[in-house]
Amino acid sequence: MLSRAAEYALFSRMKNVVFTTAFAAALAGCGDRDTASAPAAPEPAKPSPSIVTTTEPEPSPVRVTGDPAQPKPAAKAVQSVQHEPIMKPTNAADPKIVKTEAEWRATLTPDEYRILRQKGTERAFTGKFDHHFKDGTYVCKACGTPLFLSETKYNSGCGWPAFYESIDNTVDETRDASLGMVRIEITCKKCNGHLGHIFDDGPNPTGLRYCVNSASMDFVPAEKKPSAAK
Repeated sequence: MLSRAAEYALFSRMKNVVFTTAFAAALAGCGDRDTASAPAAPEPAKPSPSIVTTTEPEPSPVRVTGDPAQPKPAAKAVQSVQHEPIMKPTNAADPKIVKTEAEWRATLTPDEYRILRQKGTERAFTGKFDHHFKDGTYVCKACGTPLFLSETKYNSGCGWPAFYESIDNTVDETRDASLGMVRIEITCKKCNGHLGHIFDDGPNPTGLRYCVNSASMDFVPAEKKPSAAK
C-alpha cells in the first residue's frame, strides 16, 4: 500500500500525462480539421482532339461530244533557213572580147589601132564626128557595142565629139594620171578599147562631158539597128 502522499503524487503525475495526451490529441484533431480537404474531385477529362478529315471534291466528269480528241503528233524541229539578200535583178554583163594585138591590127586601121589599143588621141577638129548630128547610135569601132545615142550629143566647141550621157553599162571609167595631169579615162566595157576622157563641165541634166575620139566610134543611123558586137 502506498502512502497517501505517494498516491497523490502518482495521481498528479498520471493526471498530467492524461491531460498532456488529451491536449496533444485535441491539437492533432484541430489540425486535421483545418488542413483536411474534401476528397479531390476528379479532374475533368481533357477533350480528345477531334480528328478532322477533309476530302477533296472529285472533279466532275467532262462530257465529250463528238469523236474523242486524238493526240497531236509531236512537232518536228524546224531548221532555220538563211535567205539570200534581196537584190534588184541586173542584166548579166556579156563576156569581154579578148583578142591578140595581131588580131586587133588585122581588123583596125593604123590610126584606129593607135587610138583604141594604144590610148592615142586624134588632133582636135579633125574627127569626122565632131560636127555630126544625125539621128542614130554611136557604137564602138572595135567591137560594135552601142555607146552613145545621138540625142545626147552636143556641140561643146572642144574639137572632139561630146556627149552628156552614155548608154547604161557600156562605158568603164578609170583614173588616168598620164601627161602630168589627172583625168578620168573612158573605155569600152566590152573590148576595153580607149574612147577618150570624161569631164565635169557638161550641160544639164548630167553636167558631164564625154569627150570621145571620132576614130574610136562608128555610127548606125536611126533607121538601122546596131549589129551585135563583133
